[in-house]
Amino acid sequence: MTWQFALAVIACPTCGCNELCSVTLLDEVAEKPPADSLLSNSIWGNIILKLAYDRDPELAKFKRTTRGVNAGAAATLAAAASGTLPQSVMSIYTLNPPDGVPDSYAPGIVGVVLEGATNLALLAQLGINRGVRNKVKARQRAIRDKVEGILHHLEFSETNCPDARQQLTEIIGDKAAGECMDLWRSSHTLASVPAPGG
Repeated sequence: MTWQFALAVIACPTCGCNELCSVTLLDEVAEKPPADSLLSNSIWGNIILKLAYDRDPELAKFKRTTRGVNAGAAATLAAAASGTLPQSVMSIYTLNPPDGVPDSYAPGIVGVVLEGATNLALLAQLGINRGVRNKVKARQRAIRDKVEGILHHLEFSETNCPDARQQLTEIIGDKAAGECMDLWRSSHTLASVPAPGG
């Protein structure tokens, strides 16, 4: 068996819906939801997920961290690039000094420092961004599992459970939650109307 999962089922005290909680996939965790999940089969479920990603404070913090790291690396590279011109001028000036003046190691030292700063900036950017990317994926999986549970709850209660409405409001805001509820009701009302001539 290439993967295992632990599943906890908790019933909602208000409407009795069995919510899927604490879904933990071990080994070969897929980034995309399963083909039979509510997120895969629901346009508005995907909209809710996108809104939840946009509003999540942890994902926003990770985005700011990535921007700061990239800006710091770019500034370091710009400083190193601008330092090559003085290094070149210094090396030309000290390449063949007049008699009695010793050769200078300053251009070589400056070059080594600039190269070291460039390599350090690139390696730090790569390492930090990789760590942040892993945290972003883990957070997105947690949000996706939460949205999946809320969608299951809404389907079971036909959007009449106040707990499901509260959970939805927490992740996407009151206005968006109300609009999603209206969309769900209107889509299900239309789906229940028989087709003409049917």
